[in-house]
Amino acid sequence: MTSVVRTAMGDSFEDLHPKVQWRFGLSAADGLCQIGVGVMEEMTHSALVPWPVLALGARRGLFPGGRGTDVPFTVANYAYTDDLGRETMSFVRRFAFVGKPQGMNSVMVTPAVSQGNDVALDYLGYSSDMLVHTRCSADADGGILLESGAPRIRGLRVPAFASALTTGREWWDEGEQRHRIQIDVTSPILGRLFHYRGWFTAEECPCAAADIPEDARPSRLEAHE
Repeated sequence: MTSVVRTAMGDSFEDLHPKVQWRFGLSAADGLCQIGVGVMEEMTHSALVPWPVLALGARRGLFPGGRGTDVPFTVANYAYTDDLGRETMSFVRRFAFVGKPQGMNSVMVTPAVSQGNDVALDYLGYSSDMLVHTRCSADADGGILLESGAPRIRGLRVPAFASALTTGREWWDEGEQRHRIQIDVTSPILGRLFHYRGWFTAEECPCAAADIPEDARPSRLEAHE
């Protein structure tokens, strides 16, 4: 089987740095997982984001609602075939804010129906409350760009003018010999709403399908494309 991102990118997957290929080439056939440990050097959000939205997002695992610098975090990646038969990669992130640890889960799957050569589906949150189409591409330095459009929330489309667009970049830092990540969430009306920037190191571990933890699988599946 082929990883979600390799399928989405096709031949352009080879334009990624080998370390980035390793990160996003994980597939259900490998019997492995990846465990990353690092620090978010900056985690911030706009004052325009209402407190109830931050609280709900944090509670549902959609995005961290806290602010901080040098926040320790972990990211665990698991690859498996979901109950709908789709190649899947799960990202389980945990952020050690002082006194209030928070999480953010996402599940990336290969669409059953082709969305184009570079698109994967992303289900966000502990219960997959939000669905976005994520465009995957390589940048000039071999990093990966993940650009997500307007979401569907519980199956309902959010108009583009009322939603936010997410741009994530992950790349290999040759000088520091570690992975780096930056995520920005931007509203066409309100500007930048969230900004995360940090680094991590990761290692590969054996992981049979039966060993994948429950929190790496969404509690609710949708077949929407």
